[in-house]
Amino acid sequence: MSYLIDPAGKWWRWPSLALAAKFGRDAADIDIPAYALRNLGYVWLIHQPEASFLQFRAGMLSPQQIEVLRPVLREARPGRPVALVYFASGWTEEIHGECAVLENRLGQLAALREPRQRDLFIRHNHAQEEWQRRAAAGLTRLHALWREQGGRLGPRVREFLRSSGLEHRTVTVGRPAERAPLHVLHTGNDFTLYDSFMMDRLTGRPLAEQPDRAYGAWVAGAYQAIEQNGAPTLDDIDAIVEAPDHDPRRRRYQRLILPWHDEDGVARLTGTSLLKSDLAIPFDLASA
Repeated sequence: MSYLIDPAGKWWRWPSLALAAKFGRDAADIDIPAYALRNLGYVWLIHQPEASFLQFRAGMLSPQQIEVLRPVLREARPGRPVALVYFASGWTEEIHGECAVLENRLGQLAALREPRQRDLFIRHNHAQEEWQRRAAAGLTRLHALWREQGGRLGPRVREFLRSSGLEHRTVTVGRPAERAPLHVLHTGNDFTLYDSFMMDRLTGRPLAEQPDRAYGAWVAGAYQAIEQNGAPTLDDIDAIVEAPDHDPRRRRYQRLILPWHDEDGVARLTGTSLLKSDLAIPFDLASA
């Protein structure tokens, strides 16, 4: 079941001969919903057995639309969530199972304007006193082991990464020479950010040299900061990554970067990240 909701809050069942005529187009034109929401501020509501989908353009939601959508939002629950699919510097999606969260997010997205469209890469850093409550269990244990081992990247740490499965989501980074950029020394095999580019192809190459060079440079900057200050960091990341031959791809994950020294005293960094598809970072947070 599908509806288009105009900025005045009026519902139109779709397909609709009357609405198509209003646009001077044929009802068989499958591009009408996308055109209406991108250019005219309509909301496209699609009901599916597993979820409801709200598609719209950020910054063009009206108070009337939010008001008439409240019954839809109140039906959200963990077993049947509501997905927000919106245009803001490319298409982005979020899935929520709580009415209050949905109402808050719609209010945030309604207020966006072109100059304030979201950054492609958003980072929210957790203060260490929050880690016990905010960090994924595996990352908490890895950080505890880092403290116990005094930052030494030895056999016990490697065994923990292997036995916990975190090695598949861990990248080891270092400098092959003093003035060289940070290189990938080893990477797990569970990174699927790019279709035709496996992360293991980065091994032995600069961390920044990813298919999306802007994202690669942004990631490398985070590791450089930890290298300089020597303090671990736990971040929630919401990134829209682009690469040749595929549409922008959104990844939400929690990442723990730790500074180490190996058995020979050589400095190393590890970045361990766990995907969190339900992560929602408020848009007013700094993304540095």
